Amino acid sequence: MFLKMLKYLGIIIVLLVILVVIITSVIRSAGDRMYARYDNYAREALAKNFPLQPHPIKPEFQYIAPWKALKMFQFRVDSRQADRLARINNIDATMFLFIKMYTLLLRPSYDYNLPMLSVDIIAMGGKRVYVMEVIDPARIDDANKNACYDTMRKLSAELINFAPVPTRDWYKDFLADVSIHINAKSEDDDKLLAIFQAYLDAYIEMVKNAHKLDPEKSKKVRDGFELYVSTLLGKGGPAVDVFKKLLGPEKQQEYIRTVMFGLD
Repeated sequence: MFLKMLKYLGIIIVLLVILVVIITSVIRSAGDRMYARYDNYAREALAKNFPLQPHPIKPEFQYIAPWKALKMFQFRVDSRQADRLARINNIDATMFLFIKMYTLLLRPSYDYNLPMLSVDIIAMGGKRVYVMEVIDPARIDDANKNACYDTMRKLSAELINFAPVPTRDWYKDFLADVSIHINAKSEDDDKLLAIFQAYLDAYIEMVKNAHKLDPEKSKKVRDGFELYVSTLLGKGGPAVDVFKKLLGPEKQQEYIRTVMFGLD
């Protein structure tokens, strides 16, 4: 009788494992499709407007999947550059086998009065975390940037009824008021994608219309980005905290500074 019960228990466990694998695969496939929609649009839009060149990344940082985390965290980065965009980073991230994250980080040249654009879209089954940060620590006013922000402000107003994602207090010193931090659902995917596309289009137009800065203002832009990244590393954030655990403090600093934000 006992052996018979063990046999049935074994069958149940196998069936449960198969069920978990199927569910995980279905959720992961949905996340992959979401990722592809964002990634394809961004790559096509950027390639159409800028002559892109690959930017070399250390082999150890091209693909991160530490065994100490049982390869449950996987990050693959593709880095490009252009004249006005010093870094164009696409990061393909998978966490716990089924959580998918799309990341795009645009760090402009210091020669222009332009903010960074940081995008993180996370798919967790039917849930979405939707973050688009316009990082503008220099706060140098000009008509070109204001026109872009006006466009973004109208777009972000379409998401006013979505539940906000809490942010850290120090963010307000660096982020433009057009930044977005919300929770959403899979049924919002088309709307969220359209907002992302319009934000990216507005950002690209701003970059193309920007004029070169004088050395003093250029230094102010550079110092602002440096201060933002130093503050991020010092005070922490969701992504940098994960990389600290995966890579250790020294490698985390190198990855965040030189790979993610492309600081010289």
